[in-house]
Amino acid sequence: MLIGKGLLKYSGRYKFLTIFACILSIISSVMSIIPLVCIFQIIKLYIMDMSKEVILHYGVIAIISSLISIILYFIGLSMAHISAFRVAKNLKLHAIHKLIDMPLGFFELRATGELRKTIDENTMLTEDFLAHKLPDFAATIVMPFAIIISFFYYDWRMGVVCFIPLVIAFICLKLMMGGSNKTMMGRIMTMQEEMDQEAVEYVRGIPIIKVFQQTVFSFKKFHKTIIRYRDLVAGYAKSCRMPKTLFSISLNSFFVLLILVAAFLFHQTENKSEVFLNLIFFILLSPLISTTLMRLMLTGENLIQAKEALSRIENITEDKIYEAKGLGDFPSKYNISFDHVSFSYPEQKTKVLKNISFSVEENSKVAIVGLSGSGKSTVLSLIGKFFEVDSGEIKIGDKNIKEIDTKSLMENVSFVFQESKLFPISLLDNIKIGRKDATMEEVEEAIKITQCEDIIQKFPEGLQSIYGTKGIYLSGGERQRIALARAFIKDSPIIVFDEATSGCDAENEFYINEGISKISKNKTVVLVAHRLNSVVDADKIIVMDHGKILEKGNHKQLLENDGLYRKMWNQYVESSDWRI
Repeated sequence: MLIGKGLLKYSGRYKFLTIFACILSIISSVMSIIPLVCIFQIIKLYIMDMSKEVILHYGVIAIISSLISIILYFIGLSMAHISAFRVAKNLKLHAIHKLIDMPLGFFELRATGELRKTIDENTMLTEDFLAHKLPDFAATIVMPFAIIISFFYYDWRMGVVCFIPLVIAFICLKLMMGGSNKTMMGRIMTMQEEMDQEAVEYVRGIPIIKVFQQTVFSFKKFHKTIIRYRDLVAGYAKSCRMPKTLFSISLNSFFVLLILVAAFLFHQTENKSEVFLNLIFFILLSPLISTTLMRLMLTGENLIQAKEALSRIENITEDKIYEAKGLGDFPSKYNISFDHVSFSYPEQKTKVLKNISFSVEENSKVAIVGLSGSGKSTVLSLIGKFFEVDSGEIKIGDKNIKEIDTKSLMENVSFVFQESKLFPISLLDNIKIGRKDATMEEVEEAIKITQCEDIIQKFPEGLQSIYGTKGIYLSGGERQRIALARAFIKDSPIIVFDEATSGCDAENEFYINEGISKISKNKTVVLVAHRLNSVVDADKIIVMDHGKILEKGNHKQLLENDGLYRKMWNQYVESSDWRI
């Protein structure tokens, strides 16, 4: 059940507050019937011309029971809120801790905005459900039975009449929320997320859309998502049309049925005043059933939403693909080997890598080149254990990377990506992310080795300059050079470069290549590059195409072959010599 095994497991020692809140809400709802009973007794006593003291007695009971009902509901609601806040906090902490442990491949397949939205919005849904809807739901489940018991106590015949529309209403609720409609709320929430994502993508792409006059074409995808959402919701509404109509009729049929039964009883009994008084009592309480059933429908929908929200969060945090984690220490040898490795991305059938094998000797530099889509960057992601291979094995030293602790692996392998991320903190702190305890002398050496002096010197505050919206901005090439300084500070035995010079101008490309050469000394380096001048000094060059290795060798050896590398090199030289 959602309550026992789902949300409440995140409330810790505050779980009992939610349970007490539900109990108090039930008691409060039951006590809310007492004032109506007292009003009925007052009317009855007034008709019977009883003493004012007795009437006043029921009036006092009505007031006291109303106050107690309100106080109990307030206390229960306060308890529910405290527990709900704790659940929301623990859910977010649980999600964040799980995400931190996820390999980078997890984030390559999911937009960070999508993850944030899923966690934030669904956490808010569960918090709102626990704080407000769950106590109401518990009370709403009990209230119809309490009212029916009261009805049968006063007149079982009228009680039966009131019970019939109640059963019909429950059947209608089951039809609206059960069967194929049981998963409808999840499908609607999924479509809402898709529609939000398409809206964001459309807004972000407006400048490019306007430049290339593609407004109608680009809006088409967003429009289709809206239409699909409309059709889904409209289909759901149509499927609920008949049950909802019967539900509404049953809610409003109590009064009509009571009048008919009362008219029949008037002719069947001599005690007409009792029938009349009972009719008044039933008329007073029957609207309470209608209100309760309507709340039951709404809170039932909230229950489905909360269950779906929790499921969406746990689908992220309990992703089975990334469960396997090694526990072993990092090996003492730093050579890397791929042995008949095949790989396809999750939920895709096409193999990105097809039975590839190669080795990278310790303290050597190996470059991987090839046309776009050949699988170069995928090879690097597998070295970082971003994904798990389909078959074959990858070793560092003599140990399969599956057996190596992920944290230990990340401590001993540095990655410089095509798009290096800088945080909105000082340049000094950005560099020291590589190693927090680095001294200023080590930072200055890193800046010198990676030739970042000119970047630092052009800002009045130097290393203390804040990067981002509240501070300075750097070009793509300058960010890459800061990232190289970060990698140098980390001083890991293995360094992986993924298109480190991509998108850089000639000056920054020169500085980055110089920096790569300097920080690669006495390191095991794996380098992916499109610009072939970056790989001519590599000890080995691996040429890939469509997930397979076509050639291996150094620059000179590959040029002597009449293969893909020679063709790529000739094209590179021709493009470099091209002039207007």
